Amino acid sequence: MPDIKADAKHVIPKNHLYHAAFNWETWVQTNYNYERMMGMACGHTFVPVIDDLYKGDPDGDAKRKEVMQREMEFFNVHPEFGSCILGMAIALEEQKSLGEPITGEFITSLKTSLMGPLAGIGDTIWQGVLIPILLAILIDITLNFKTVLGAVIYLILMLVITYVFSFANFFFGYNAGSNAILDFLEKGLLNKILLGAQVMGCMVMGGLIANYVNVSCGLVLVTSGSKFVVQKSLFDAVMPKILPFAFTFLVYWLMASKKWSSLKVIGLIIVIAVVGGLTGILAA
Repeated sequence: MPDIKADAKHVIPKNHLYHAAFNWETWVQTNYNYERMMGMACGHTFVPVIDDLYKGDPDGDAKRKEVMQREMEFFNVHPEFGSCILGMAIALEEQKSLGEPITGEFITSLKTSLMGPLAGIGDTIWQGVLIPILLAILIDITLNFKTVLGAVIYLILMLVITYVFSFANFFFGYNAGSNAILDFLEKGLLNKILLGAQVMGCMVMGGLIANYVNVSCGLVLVTSGSKFVVQKSLFDAVMPKILPFAFTFLVYWLMASKKWSSLKVIGLIIVIAVVGGLTGILAA
């Protein structure tokens, strides 16, 4: 398999590589469409480096055009975790322009084979672990201290984390090459990372449910002059937060198994809230 040697010659200046990494992370969702997904963003990533390829070649213009057409084909991946693929693609195109036996079909196939696994890792860790943890901590800060500081910290942290991780991953792909990425995936680290992320994600979601989903029973049973408060004497005594837990799983079941849209679920929540409030079954 063609790869990037440690002592390989380079023709792309470092500042052009930083510009390419910046283009990817900043504009990756620009012109996102059903035909090419992130294909246009890949092409935009190559803009700062394309003129460095095939310099002095009589057919340089035609070859650069071929590179841009190839890199703008269908592509879809998690932006931060998939940035290494763009770094790798630039490195392979660079070595190809220097005469290494690398075919355009190989570069396209490698990008296609890597985008699925890295999308799975990225979506699981980023959306299932990192974002919920940060939101849980900073929403709690905002509510407890009655300040917008939590939102500001979240914005700053996400910007720093996304750009730092994306740039580091981009240059890992550029410097290490395809074999290093494939070696990482083939060692079974992918499954271990996904399993750990899933477990942590479940813990985070459990904490969010307990803290931010509020469902209380308002029924009070009166017998022989005594009152039996269902919420306090039954649900809280047997299993606190059982109603929020059950309601969350109802929503999950409707969306995952019954394929309900979010609008239908919101409509159901409104109906349940109104009927439960008017009948006294639910309490504020």
